[in-house]
Amino acid sequence: MKYRTTAASVIAAVFLLASPLLAGSGGGTSTTEESSSNDMTYITIGLAVLVGGYLIYDAITDSGDNAHVADTGSVELIDTGVDWDHAIQNEGSSDVTVAVSVMPGPEGGQRAAQLLAAMRGMVDENVTVYDDPLDLGSGPEVQRAALAREFFGVDYLVFQVAGTDSLVRFGVASADSVLWTSTDQSGNSMLIVATELIQSGVIR
Repeated sequence: MKYRTTAASVIAAVFLLASPLLAGSGGGTSTTEESSSNDMTYITIGLAVLVGGYLIYDAITDSGDNAHVADTGSVELIDTGVDWDHAIQNEGSSDVTVAVSVMPGPEGGQRAAQLLAAMRGMVDENVTVYDDPLDLGSGPEVQRAALAREFFGVDYLVFQVAGTDSLVRFGVASADSVLWTSTDQSGNSMLIVATELIQSGVIR
């Protein structure tokens, strides 16, 4: 742009220098002087056209350059702080939360805490085990699971199946239904109970 402007200035200067010659050539009457005057007129007109065209071209190209600079300069990168590669890689994998309901009996809270501790070492990375046993009353398992979902954001609730027999069984419920019940776990440690629960594949 700098060189085009300089060239246009030089042509304009030539045009200005030629103007006095055109003005001074009008007083003669000889054929030679008249021919020279006509030649100078044509030269001056040519220079005027050349300068005008060049200046118009220079203005148009400068306008295009400025528009291009404005377009590219308006792009600004904003750091959102999101690791999009990690987010895309994990797309489709949703985290779930599982909790254990307080079990019947005077040691029900302690037994539930033992089951929680055993489960933490076995669940997948996308499964979160709730920190403490949940005391949700003695209502139906699905109702307690719904309460756990509403108030604690729990997806699965592990509970001890209530029964009048001597069997000790455990189950997993969601807010919609009972999903799984274990075999009799009488005399088994909570580590064995947790192993059977995780191997069932119901929590995922």
